[in-house]
Amino acid sequence: MTRLASIALLALLLAGCASRGPASIAGGECRIFEAPRYEVRGAREYDQDWIDSQVEGGVGGCHWKRPARRPAAIEASPAPRVAPAKPARRGIIRRIRDRVLPTRSTPPVAAAPIEVPPAPVIAPAPDPAPPRPQRARAAAAAARRRLMAKRTGRPRQRPAGPNPREASDLQAGWE
Repeated sequence: MTRLASIALLALLLAGCASRGPASIAGGECRIFEAPRYEVRGAREYDQDWIDSQVEGGVGGCHWKRPARRPAAIEASPAPRVAPAKPARRGIIRRIRDRVLPTRSTPPVAAAPIEVPPAPVIAPAPDPAPPRPQRARAAAAAARRRLMAKRTGRPRQRPAGPNPREASDLQAGWE
């Protein structure tokens, strides 16, 4: 039974391969499109490019003869100008709305240019002060400690631990 089901499934899948496939309309595109007798001119450059590509495709693919030059009679009489279409009449709602509601004020077409003030002249920054020597830093730190002691009313306690200055003095004495 499973063998029969698998054969039926395989037959359905391969049934599409047995057909001829889709055929072109009326036996081919060359029968649908007619070869132009004379050169065709487009109104714009894009139109002319499209026309030229279609004609060259027909000459190459459908073995058309190249179009003949346009006769003088066709060139002399231009196509009649078509009158522009009348504007469509406004709908009933728009006509009523335009009569009832006031007209909207239109914004100005272009904004006035903004005047940019001239850029201020900025003097170059002064050279940075040279770094203070180590002794000056120590003196400034001592002055800060004295000032804090005056403000708080009690002397600032030194942190616990060996004083590096005293340790270096001890080491100097041992040498």
